[in-house]
Amino acid sequence: MKLPFAMLTQHPDSASRYVPIQEEPDEAVRGLSPAPGGLGADEIMIDFEGKMTPYHQPSQIVMALLERDIVPGRDVFITPRIASASKETVFRQLMALMSLVETNVQAGERGAEQAVREVIVPMCETPEELLAVRKRVGSVIELAHKEFGLPDDPNLIRLIPLVEGVPELLGIDRILSRYLIESGLAGGGSLRFLLGRSDPALSYGLVPAVLAGRAALARAAEVAESLGVEIAAILGAGALPFRGHVTAGNLDGVLETFPGVRTVTIQSALRYDHGEDAARQVCLGLRQRLAEPANQSPTAFTREEFDELHRLIAIFTRHYLETFFDIIDLVCALSDIMPKQRDRLARFSAVGYARDVARPDKLAALVPDAELADGLRRFDTTRKVSLPRAIAFTAALYTIGLPPEFIGTGRGLAEVKERYGSDGLAALERYYPTLRNDLAYAGRFLNLGSAKAFLSPETASDVTWDVRGVTEVLGVTPGPQTPEDEFYVTLVETTKPILKHFLGLGHGLFTDDADEARLVADWIIRMGKMRGSLG
Repeated sequence: MKLPFAMLTQHPDSASRYVPIQEEPDEAVRGLSPAPGGLGADEIMIDFEGKMTPYHQPSQIVMALLERDIVPGRDVFITPRIASASKETVFRQLMALMSLVETNVQAGERGAEQAVREVIVPMCETPEELLAVRKRVGSVIELAHKEFGLPDDPNLIRLIPLVEGVPELLGIDRILSRYLIESGLAGGGSLRFLLGRSDPALSYGLVPAVLAGRAALARAAEVAESLGVEIAAILGAGALPFRGHVTAGNLDGVLETFPGVRTVTIQSALRYDHGEDAARQVCLGLRQRLAEPANQSPTAFTREEFDELHRLIAIFTRHYLETFFDIIDLVCALSDIMPKQRDRLARFSAVGYARDVARPDKLAALVPDAELADGLRRFDTTRKVSLPRAIAFTAALYTIGLPPEFIGTGRGLAEVKERYGSDGLAALERYYPTLRNDLAYAGRFLNLGSAKAFLSPETASDVTWDVRGVTEVLGVTPGPQTPEDEFYVTLVETTKPILKHFLGLGHGLFTDDADEARLVADWIIRMGKMRGSLG
């Protein structure tokens, strides 16, 4: 199985540039071009999930690549993310699948190879979901065989499950095993899966997202060995630490934290906020580093180490959710103010959808400590909240001066130290070797005084303890480090009264909401550029 190393995506995390759907084909071709001026990536995720992507966009990109003698399916890979049948509709999923048939037929008419070989299935929670999608793919392939003479092979288009919840990542072996066995891929087949990094952080916190990712890589490797299957992981991560910290300056840290990943996403912020030279550098670095045998095997864990990971995840999740549920209504309101940098579906619309809240009760079932498990079960999991996407969530909290990396982290560190002493802290940093570096980066943009103006006294006290815990346990002192950081703090303070006015917390300081909205959007974008990503 030839494995791509750098997957371009269409995430709206760039502060510097709004990219309309009409420009995305040219963007894709430029990113996949090995010529001077291109980025040299070798895969593109065309995104249909929660996005207004035209169904003919895969064909546009494939035809444009062929005109430049770049052959999809051989030189580069076109890998759409289709809509979720459960979160959106079966119809939208089938329409995306039909668009891939059109793409492959048109490529075949040009004498090219099969252009689209795999699709990403988002928000996978059970093997049943994957098997249902596989059945739909089979139906579409059968129709394509009848109408266009394409091969009648159910494996013509393979599935890439995207696993995005902490309980699901910890139980990924059950999802992958059953799917591989029932789809006939066990015993010599191959499978790629996408390790979600943003949504686990949104729902469970920074540290649980990273530790669950480490556990998932190890579990997937066990499945590969037991079933005789080649399994390769894609790391889906953004530029800010909360969403993965994939930057030119932190590439070594990413590969140290997630050993064994074979492909890494290159999202919009890296290309436009960090610049094309930085994106090119990351693509080249991935090409070289991921080819090294030392970087191709995940860390194996013992049963005791998995139990330790589960306990650590439970501790940090509880502290994160205590604050998350207190601030989520505020963050939802703030998220709707954040600039929209791609043509995504609205959170509230007839065809849009929102993310589900965390399910700590599902996580509790995996924790080998009754006290820690009970701490997770006390949360109300029936509460209905229309969560924002991870990018808007992250952007909203950074904008008020509270990088979400800190939420629950300081209190979690203090509890780990109290329960397990220096051995527990050493284990944590062994599993998450870049924790200090990630918090130091996020800490440059912390303005606790400004953030407290938006928070209840209880929540303000909790996040103050988080900052204190990070400082006292890890020795990381948050705060501006450069004159540019100092100016960033000034922007946060300047934006505060306008945001409070929008949220109904101000005192009627402004009379023209339209001018006000443009002004605050400009400042939000400026802050995003300075930290290297909108969210």
